[in-house]
Amino acid sequence: MNRSLAFLLLLVAVFAGWRVYSSVKPVEQVEQSSATKTPSAKPGAQICFVPLDDFPVDQLEGLRTNYRQKYDVEISISKPVLVQPDLRDSSRRQFRAEDLAASLRSALPEFDKNTILIGFTSEDIYPVSQDWRFAFGWRSSATTSAVVSTARLSLPYAGLPASAERSSTRLRKIVTKDIGIFYFGLPQSSNPKSVLYNQIMGIEELDNVGEDF
Repeated sequence: MNRSLAFLLLLVAVFAGWRVYSSVKPVEQVEQSSATKTPSAKPGAQICFVPLDDFPVDQLEGLRTNYRQKYDVEISISKPVLVQPDLRDSSRRQFRAEDLAASLRSALPEFDKNTILIGFTSEDIYPVSQDWRFAFGWRSSATTSAVVSTARLSLPYAGLPASAERSSTRLRKIVTKDIGIFYFGLPQSSNPKSVLYNQIMGIEELDNVGEDF
């Protein structure tokens, strides 16, 4: 084989190898694309935000815009719902989380079980079924409803001063977890960086999780 023919064959082999390489996505890129892909919603599922008592509706408008832009999810906002006094534990000055979440369904009978109701209160809440001093939120699988409390979202942590921006970020994380579980049907996670982390017991864990599934 003369040198010219050998050189030509080498060029053909290099070109063919380059075509194969360029047509294949790197593994890292494939994994990143699948990780950031928005999951599919449960068939027929819808979401409605419910302002409880005098909870600011403009906060719910901002949240609704966020989820429309991030997940292409359309969320409705109901009329304000007055919380019944008997849902408050007067000895603790807190609402009972389980009862409050479940009460949304009876307060808004026009919505069927396909509509996930997420109530928002500025009052403190605690779960009767758990030995906790308070809760950021609570989900009721039986009624497909949840309640979120902003009472403790301005707490400082590790020398970080309270700020409106930090409180808003914390609120989004709590609501995103509810949406992930109820609307997208995702399981809770043992990953402390996932917004679906199953051990968010205080401000430290809440601040450490991300905003993605």
